[in-house]
Amino acid sequence: MDGRDGFVTGDIGCYAMGVGPAGFFQNRTHQCMGAGSGMANGFGQLWRFGFDQPVIAVSGDSTFYHAVVPALINGVHNKSNFVLVIFDNGATAMTGFQPHPGTELTAMGEEAQDISMENICRAIGARVEVCDPFELKATTATLLDLLEQKEGARVAIMRRTCELVRGRTEKHPYKMRIDPDKCLGDDCGCNRLCNRVFRCPGLVWDAEAGKTKIDEVVCNECGVCADVCPEGAIIREVAA
Repeated sequence: MDGRDGFVTGDIGCYAMGVGPAGFFQNRTHQCMGAGSGMANGFGQLWRFGFDQPVIAVSGDSTFYHAVVPALINGVHNKSNFVLVIFDNGATAMTGFQPHPGTELTAMGEEAQDISMENICRAIGARVEVCDPFELKATTATLLDLLEQKEGARVAIMRRTCELVRGRTEKHPYKMRIDPDKCLGDDCGCNRLCNRVFRCPGLVWDAEAGKTKIDEVVCNECGVCADVCPEGAIIREVAA
């Protein structure tokens, strides 16, 4: 957005999709758990050689507890310039929803004290901001503000319960539909952002109609796609 051509250092997790179009191909490194933060430590020291690209390390909540804390400590201690984004969906979603220290259950299913990741980060000395990633404008503003700070490791916790977890106990919050009169398909200036880039599996391309449509079997009606369409063709209605 500001011409500095930033990039993302990643590791294993659902967020590895950032290596493709859904992440605008910005995930430049992809290794083991916690490696994104470790790599960011090094890139965040290259300012002394004229390096000015903003660096964002990404991690899931489970990976944070498992492997990221040491790298974050190192980043704060050595004043490495990067932003750690923790995608906190309250679950180890990629491998079967096992509990982790941020949940209120042990691996044996017993009640336990959840360990606050923001308290850990603040105790280390990092600046921490918590936001809801479905609030796109506010989250974007928070991330840009963190990137403007150009010294030390900073943390953005993007917290939203995994839709697969939420769906087990709650009804869908919205009813989603496409307004065919507003959907311009290939004639839209967004170049089909919704299903070509955003790529939620609930949004599919109807080649015959030349418009996007919602796969009602797959869509969990979370509502976030309504904020993605520039033409307002994706309609979000509060469920009864």
